[in-house]
Amino acid sequence: MPGYLNQTQQTYYSGSAYGDYQYLSLDEVIDNFTATYVGEGKILGAVLKADVSFHAHRALAELSYDTLKSCKSQEIEVCPNLKMPLPQDYVNYVKLTSVDSNGIEHVLYPTNKTSNPFSIEQDSDNCDDCGDSSSSYEYAKTELKPQELECTSNVTCSFLTTDLDETTHTGATDIKQYMIANPNSFDTNAKRQEYWEKWFGHVDQYCLCLQNSNSEDHCGTQLDWSGWDFTTVSPGIWQLIRNNSGWSRLRNSNNSITDAIANAGTWNSYTNEVESTTPTSNAWDNYKSSGGNSVAIDQSTTTNLAVDADNYFQNTGQRYGLDGQYAQTNGSWYIDCAKGLIHFSSNLSGKTIILKYISDGLGTDGEMLVPKLAEEAIYKWIAYGCLSARADVPEYIVARFKKERYAETRKAKLRLSNIKIEEITQVIRGKNKWIKH
Repeated sequence: MPGYLNQTQQTYYSGSAYGDYQYLSLDEVIDNFTATYVGEGKILGAVLKADVSFHAHRALAELSYDTLKSCKSQEIEVCPNLKMPLPQDYVNYVKLTSVDSNGIEHVLYPTNKTSNPFSIEQDSDNCDDCGDSSSSYEYAKTELKPQELECTSNVTCSFLTTDLDETTHTGATDIKQYMIANPNSFDTNAKRQEYWEKWFGHVDQYCLCLQNSNSEDHCGTQLDWSGWDFTTVSPGIWQLIRNNSGWSRLRNSNNSITDAIANAGTWNSYTNEVESTTPTSNAWDNYKSSGGNSVAIDQSTTTNLAVDADNYFQNTGQRYGLDGQYAQTNGSWYIDCAKGLIHFSSNLSGKTIILKYISDGLGTDGEMLVPKLAEEAIYKWIAYGCLSARADVPEYIVARFKKERYAETRKAKLRLSNIKIEEITQVIRGKNKWIKH
């Protein structure tokens, strides 16, 4: 039987993939299981490989939640909007930490004192002391309109020709002369049409940007047209523009602004402040605008005790009953599951945050790896899944593999917990130290 190592030590250390030997790919697990458990005279005499593959994927996902070690992490710097999107393969979090200037991680505890609910847009003029009437809510078609926050941002529109052969092709005259001067490159109508389409694509992007940024000097209104049909470069430039541009001003050859823009290629850069809206709620607005670093005064010792302002902002002289997880200034956070965002308290703005999370292990082919310490456990998971789904298997066989699955899962969890007796002994030694007051 050949060995499992297929490379020399020199090859291994000169590469970049280290530690792969501790894992098996899910495809290897499926092949090994099929060869061992499936076939005539075996526990699974006839089972489809698709069934084995399904139960293998389910086994990897279930074991990833609480048995296999989670090595997933993501580091970001908290932006001023105090939000972080959840990773695409996120299932649950392990912990969040902030990193100080020395690289030491400080645990951040979640807060259950606030949230970011769906906030209904209301007309304050119609609300009275007795409660809101139905006319006080704003509807968008048949749905309640969400409360929105307006903000402004700078938008710059400039004509870019990055995918054209030369960056000087900013006008229709440039395009036509370039194609005439290069007959070998544009010897067919299809090639000329393709190059014209690229240029008109830039025209559309530029004009759409001007329109969205409310520029006074824009291209007009975007028209509904079916597409381009450039068969030759011999017709007049304005005929091409009039017949094929999707913008009203560019179709009007009598407009001097249009002539300067499209024909000569004088596409002026334009910067404008654009207003945009984003769904929000009063709870989230108040949470992110809070100081996050209030100070409580202990009257008995006249010392300042820093606490998390988002949870304990009026604890003057009230240390008794203070929850220890909030008696710190590391900051707090919560997850908005509906929008897939993590919201941070304001004192975490600009800080480096590390999210350590659990995935189901099924993200990509390269991520579907099974630790060898849990190899037997996943075999028992697949066997139990296949047997329990069949109608011709005696119940005592199913019960036997259910027990074996439980036993192997427990064994894998103990192995992967990586308990070292020397490390535990050292911790116990530390408990024997006398702490003098």
